[in-house]
Amino acid sequence: MQPVTATQIAALLADAEASPRRRAHLLLHAGHDDTVQRLLIALWPKTYVRPHQHSQQWEMLALQRGVADVLAFAPDGTLTARHRLDPAAPVIQIPVGTWHAAVALKPGTIVMEIKPGPYRANEFADWTPEESTPAAADLVAWLEQAPVGARWATTGA
Repeated sequence: MQPVTATQIAALLADAEASPRRRAHLLLHAGHDDTVQRLLIALWPKTYVRPHQHSQQWEMLALQRGVADVLAFAPDGTLTARHRLDPAAPVIQIPVGTWHAAVALKPGTIVMEIKPGPYRANEFADWTPEESTPAAADLVAWLEQAPVGARWATTGA
């Protein structure tokens, strides 16, 4: 058995809060070749979960604490759906090939991510800025409030 302890959760939350990325991961699988990839992700508001897809994998997110929005996009960057993960609706399944991102709405939000292995890198949307750039911060601000039907452009709207 492999329990996740309160000490591990506290360390994960502290790592995410201290990280310039505003998030941290706790792997629950042994390695990249495992047939089921599973991890806990702690997120703080303003973290940049760059819009991406998985062309060969579905993904499931299960909220453990906090609140987050999971966003779906058309290939051109148009926001097609906004799904709130909260205690009343804590799980979302993301089909293969769906462009998606997430925004943390409360400090110390934690989600469990589960997807089939082996590990495959995220396929980032070409209309999104690189991480740690001013444009990435602009996109995060836009993602936090964008209505369904809006389209991201490099100018921020």
